[in-house]
Amino acid sequence: MDNTTPTRPNTAQQFTYEDLRDWIERADQLGELKRVDGASWEKDIGLAAEIVIREDDGPAVLFDKVPGCPDGFRVLINVFGGTRRNMTLGFPDHLTKQELSDGCFDSFVKERKTIQHEIVEDGPVLENVLTGDDIDLMKFPTPMWHPEDGGRYIGTGTYTVTRPGRRVDELRRLPRHGARQKIRRLLHGHRQARLYSAQQVLGKGRALPGGHGHRW
Repeated sequence: MDNTTPTRPNTAQQFTYEDLRDWIERADQLGELKRVDGASWEKDIGLAAEIVIREDDGPAVLFDKVPGCPDGFRVLINVFGGTRRNMTLGFPDHLTKQELSDGCFDSFVKERKTIQHEIVEDGPVLENVLTGDDIDLMKFPTPMWHPEDGGRYIGTGTYTVTRPGRRVDELRRLPRHGARQKIRRLLHGHRQARLYSAQQVLGKGRALPGGHGHRW
């Protein structure tokens, strides 16, 4: 009788990219990246997203030279499809979905690791800083993702609401509103809406700080 313990395939997590530029290069090497120039933010990018994201092995698509936007302002869609799903999460390309799930559980849940912060004076996140009248969200090729969307959703933003003794951070999909504003809708009953109401009662109503970004 074989009493040996079954061994799991190698699911050790190890990221092979440092930033989004590296990720794009790796996806290209896997043959899972398509480059499209000249697609419009009004219809083309949203329609393409509807098609490729529905397919499990659909390609990642990098849209460049979007009409009306400065050169170099790009849109990347469908990061978590195909083999690049493993690469994105830091696991070997050959793992099946079940093996990938096991690896994610081990790395993100069972053996959750804390990344120690480091305070620095400078870094890539500060390479491009715009303030005041120089801020212009209109230059980004933010698509109309769906025909009936109420606006051009620029991505998931992080918003913070505080009251004495409590702080809440949330991720929300945010529509752009003009060159320097994004809209956050506070629905009745939502945690942020309750905390914002508490601020009003305490006489400390204020704008909700928030932001979003990716390192290219």
